[in-house]
Formats: sequence, structure tokens, C-alpha cells
Amino acid sequence: MSLAECQAAVAARVSLPETETCGYDSTATAMNPLGDTAAPDDSEYAGAVMPAQLSTGGYACGSGSDRPVLDTVRPELFATFTAGPGPDLVYSTFQLTGLDHYTDQDRQIQGSRDDWGGRRASVDLRRYGSLEHGESYRWRVRATPPWVAAGGWSPWCEFTVAQVTPDDLGVDAGRDYTVTLPVQTWRMVLAVLGPVQRYVNGGYSTHAPIRDAVKRASAATGEIPVTASGPAWVSIVERLCSTASQNHAPETWELADAVSRELGGPEHPTLGFPRD
Repeated sequence: MSLAECQAAVAARVSLPETETCGYDSTATAMNPLGDTAAPDDSEYAGAVMPAQLSTGGYACGSGSDRPVLDTVRPELFATFTAGPGPDLVYSTFQLTGLDHYTDQDRQIQGSRDDWGGRRASVDLRRYGSLEHGESYRWRVRATPPWVAAGGWSPWCEFTVAQVTPDDLGVDAGRDYTVTLPVQTWRMVLAVLGPVQRYVNGGYSTHAPIRDAVKRASAATGEIPVTASGPAWVSIVERLCSTASQNHAPETWELADAVSRELGGPEHPTLGFPRD
């Protein structure tokens, strides 16, 4: 079955499209993808719906020196498909991998069907966990679903997730900062960050100064100061933002806001984690 015929057959099976595999051997995986980038003038793709316009987090598809740097760990991957003869209902597959090595986010994902007539599809990576700050990735898309191991892939789109730096909170990496908040607020921060860990090199988790200050305060109910380095505060706020975003927890966002304000940083920091 040609790719064009396959797309039409899948689109016709609206209730259970997984039953239509077009006779392809479904052996492709994120680590072993099937097919090279499609050449639009190849007769194999005659009449087929093909990826046309791609964007990552609002940036046009790019690679190499044109690779965009994103300020979010959960960007949206977006694609449109060619118009013309063929099915209006497009089932798509997005493939995401590390740029040049395996990552724990390597996967194939069925795209949404945002607009049947306009033939658009997207993947909101907020549903699949966070990418890593400072890591580079690539993705591509085709107009057949994951259970059909057909070709028709778009070119690869590359992007980098920006590294979190002290500048994101307006602090200096080479100095300490004191943040003063109610002891109950600090207890809530500790509840989010979890137990302080001692590492094999003798060091402790970055939120150890918060634990120690709360212990010294004992039953105090007023405000207490906590002193830590600029990078330690960045790590603490980043973890608060990550947890708040993942759990859709406004109360945890409020904790991140409180620490950032006391540092003289943004009123509502995100550090790359989407905020509802």
C-alpha cells in the first residue's frame, strides 16, 4: 500500500485506527527509527500528506547555528501538513531524541489533531515530563500514526534548552545571600524539597542551611534568616519551580515567589518551568 493510500485508510478508521497498519512491519522505536528524511520529489510520496511547516516553542525549525535556545523545559512542537488531495484527518507521529546521544526523553508520540481542515498537529511536552536545562534535542514528524511504521519524515528540527544561571534570579555566583521569611514558610519549603542528603564527598543538599536555621529556631513563630550562596538559592528556587509546575501546585509557586522576592529577583520566577 502506498503512503497516500495508507493515510487515507487510517483516516477512514476513525473509531479504531490502530487496526489499520497498512501492511508495514511496526518495528520502529525512538532508538531505532524507521526511514530517512522524505524527499518531496520521490515518487514514493506522490499524493501523500507531508509535513510542511515546523516550529519549536514558537521558533521556526532550525539546526546547527540556527538552532533556537528555548527558555522552557516543556516546549510545544508544532507542525502543519500539505494541502491538496487526501484525508483531512491526519494522524501524526512526533519523534524526539537527544541531539547526538540517548536521553531519558527519547520517544515517539502521537500528535494532537488541532485542526482537521487546516491539517495541523502538535505535542505539548508538559504531558511527558521535563527536558533538561543545557541539553540539546532534535525532533521530526510524519503524517502517519506510531503504530504504522511508514516513512514520510520531515527534516530534523534542533533546539537547546537554556541553562539556568544565577542571572535568572539576579544573584552573583560568588557571594552569599540572606533570605528572611517566617519559620512556617521555611517549613513548607523543606516539605517540598524533602530530606537533606549527605553526599559521599561530605557535602550536603543545597537546602541544608534552611533545615539548620529551622532547627535553631525551635518553636519560634516569627521570621528567621537563612544564608546560602547565590548558586544554592538558584538550585532551591529551580526545584520549587519544577515541583510546582509538575504538580500544578499554586502554593509551591508562592514559595518560589517569596524566596525570589527576598533575593531581589523576579516577582514570579519560572526558571523554564511552565506556570499554569
